Amino acid sequence: MGYRSDVKALIYPLGGEHNLLEYDKLKTLMNTTFKDVYDYWGEEYFSWDDARRVLIFDANSIKWYDSFPEVARFPKFLDEAHELGYEYECIRIGEEDTDTESVQSGDAEGFMYVSRTIEVSF
Repeated sequence: MGYRSDVKALIYPLGGEHNLLEYDKLKTLMNTTFKDVYDYWGEEYFSWDDARRVLIFDANSIKWYDSFPEVARFPKFLDEAHELGYEYECIRIGEEDTDTESVQSGDAEGFMYVSRTIEVSF
């Protein structure tokens, strides 16, 4: 089965919900410049929140190995989006309690955080 992680990322224009023009441009970029990323992961992992003007990447229980080309491409995609004027936040939580990675661009709003819970399963 292999080691699995949960990964979530937000990509959005500065000004968030007030920046409709840049949000629409991001939609175009995902179909042109970042088509490889969008096509690989697809609508199963990417969703658009039009009310908040945010692109959400959400992958649960996934093998997130840097040796996989699509995984290695993801941080490059985030950096390229940032260079084009978009902010991002990305958190990966592994199976181990101490295995958490969090990255964000310089002016990111800080919309995401990690909250661990205790579950009971008999």
